[in-house]
Amino acid sequence: MKAERGFALILVVWSLVLLAGMAAGFSMAVRHEARIAFDDLAELKAEAAKLAAVNQTLFALNDTDLDTRWRADGRIHELAWDDMALRVRVRPESSKVDINRAPPELLAGLFAAMLPDAPTDALVDALADWRDQDDRARTEGAEARDYAAAGYRYGPSNAPFQSVFELAQVIGFDNATVTALAPYLTVFSRHPRVNAIGADLLTLRAIPGISESDVSQFIAQRDQAIAEGKNVELSPLRNGMRYLESNMNDRVIAMDIEIQLPNAPPISEQLVLQRGRNRLYEILARDTRQSTSGSAL
Repeated sequence: MKAERGFALILVVWSLVLLAGMAAGFSMAVRHEARIAFDDLAELKAEAAKLAAVNQTLFALNDTDLDTRWRADGRIHELAWDDMALRVRVRPESSKVDINRAPPELLAGLFAAMLPDAPTDALVDALADWRDQDDRARTEGAEARDYAAAGYRYGPSNAPFQSVFELAQVIGFDNATVTALAPYLTVFSRHPRVNAIGADLLTLRAIPGISESDVSQFIAQRDQAIAEGKNVELSPLRNGMRYLESNMNDRVIAMDIEIQLPNAPPISEQLVLQRGRNRLYEILARDTRQSTSGSAL
C-alpha cells in the first residue's frame, strides 16, 4: 500500500511539472504572438503615416495660397499624425547626379569625394562603357571581353541604367560602394547638370571648379534667400556654372520622410515621385530604413 501511495505521489508531482511546463510554453507563445501583433500594428501605423505625409506634402506643394504653399527647396517641414512626429524634406530629384546624363568630370568629382581610395577614372570609364551602345572600351573602361576575362558571367547592358543599384553590376563597383553612393545619384532627373536649389554639401563640393569656401558661401546665401522667399543666386558658384542649374519646378521630386514612433528608433523613407495633373503622382522609387543613430534628416 505504501509503495502505491509513493508511486501516486510521484505521478502527481510529474503531472504538475508537466502542466507547469505547458503553461510556461503557452505563456511564451502568447507573448511571442503579442509581440508579432504589436510589431505588425506599428508597421501598419508607420505605413499609414508615410502615406499621410506624402499626400499632405503634395497638397502643400499645390496649395493655391502662395503664403502657405511649400516649395521643393530642401527645407524641413514638421508634421504630426496620430501619436507620431513626422519630418519631411522635398527637393528636386535633379539635385542629385544623374548617372545616365552626367558628364565624366561630374561623376569623377563625386566618386573622388565619396571614394578617396578608389580608382576614379576606371570607375567613370566602366560606368560609361556600361551605358553606351558600342563595344569599344574606354581607356580604363570595360566591355564584354573584359567582363569575361574577369570571371563575370555577363557583360555591360549597353543601355541606360534603369536603377541606381544596377551600378553594383558594373566592374569595379560592389554593393557596399553603391549603397554609399546611392543618396547622391539618380536615374530619374534626366538632367546632365545638378540643380543647386536642393543639392547637398557633398554634391556641391564635388562640382569641378568650386572650392569649399564657394560652397559654404552659397549655402548660407541660399538658405537665407529661401527663408525670405527670394530667388537663389548662383554667383558664388560661378566657376562651376557649366555643371549647375537652378529650378524649383521640376516634376520629379525627392521626398525624405522621417517617422518618430513612440519608444522606437526613427524610420526614414526616401521616395522619388513624379507629379502629374490634379495632384496625382507616381512613385518611381522608394527606400525604407530604420535609423540606429538618431535623426536621418
